[in-house]
Amino acid sequence: MRLKFSIAWDVLAGLLTWFLVFVLSLWLLWSDAELWTLWPWVIPLFLVNGLCFYLTTRSAERHGSMPAFELCCYLLQLMSALALNWLLPFDYLAILSIIWVSVLPYLVAMRTAVIITLALMGFWYGVDSALEQRSLWITGLLFSSFHFFALLMTKQARSEQKAKQELQHSHQQLLATQDLLMVASQQQERTRIARDLHDVLGHHLTALTINLQVAGHLTEGEAKAKVDQCHQIAKLLLSDVREAVSALREHQQFSIYQALDKLLTAVPAVKVQWDCPQDAELADVKIAQQLLLIVQEALTNTLRHSQATEFYLSVKPVDGFLQLTIDDNGKVDPGWKPGNGLTGMKERVASCAGTLQWQIKDNHFNLQVILPSGIQL
Repeated sequence: MRLKFSIAWDVLAGLLTWFLVFVLSLWLLWSDAELWTLWPWVIPLFLVNGLCFYLTTRSAERHGSMPAFELCCYLLQLMSALALNWLLPFDYLAILSIIWVSVLPYLVAMRTAVIITLALMGFWYGVDSALEQRSLWITGLLFSSFHFFALLMTKQARSEQKAKQELQHSHQQLLATQDLLMVASQQQERTRIARDLHDVLGHHLTALTINLQVAGHLTEGEAKAKVDQCHQIAKLLLSDVREAVSALREHQQFSIYQALDKLLTAVPAVKVQWDCPQDAELADVKIAQQLLLIVQEALTNTLRHSQATEFYLSVKPVDGFLQLTIDDNGKVDPGWKPGNGLTGMKERVASCAGTLQWQIKDNHFNLQVILPSGIQL
């Protein structure tokens, strides 16, 4: 469920449905003098039900865990719906439970959601049958089908949302990787040009300088002066070529900030907070590549496994090394064990002669990475 600067369409649809049920119930109460006496209970219960639905679905994303306050609101929403159903003799009030059930696929696995829905329907219509002393199996079956339809539609929407988020994240990774490949390609081309200049032009200029030096010893007078002048020009030209070759062989600086900005901007399903000096640069493309891959893997683990809503990254140059601190607000499972993702990160760090350490801090996974020097501020 999403609610940022405006109400998401699914939340708006739920609130509109709740409002129609509320208005219809008030109209039926008004037309029945005996039922109207219940308005001091009915109106507050409806308001509590709608408010709890809004508070439950207002956050940006659901990942299977819910803060205590929102969990209380979610349970209170169900209790208010049950109370209204038992107070009023309107079969359509089961729509309130359909609204409640539609949130389940965002919180629990589909199998668990089905079990909860079955239990709710059995309890809902079991109590109704006992209170009204009549069989409600036809109504129960009909509204149960609506409940499962809501479950399936929400599950489908959730799956499409996840696929869209993964595609967006992959696109961001691709943009960051494209920049890295462009820098690597530029460095390879500069190295090839420098090698050609050194091997071809440098060799010929060296031979020319030596021949002019020999010619200077074999000539006299005005001719010798001209030869010596050409010799000096050849030496200057050779020096300029060597400087050009040295400049081309220097590694092109790679902006860490720009790469992370493309990778971490507008990441779906999680709020990213990161800190990196804007003028931070790496001289080694290999280290830059491993840095991006490590951050990508850590972010992927957060999205898939930790059920976190916030991701934290800090990049700092410390004593000639590059220090990365990665954390999130997700919860670590009690039986957690290092997987392929963490093993891959260790291998990438080791290939750069760096170090990687992790710890469970306040039930959150914390990662510390130190890469060798190469950054310039």
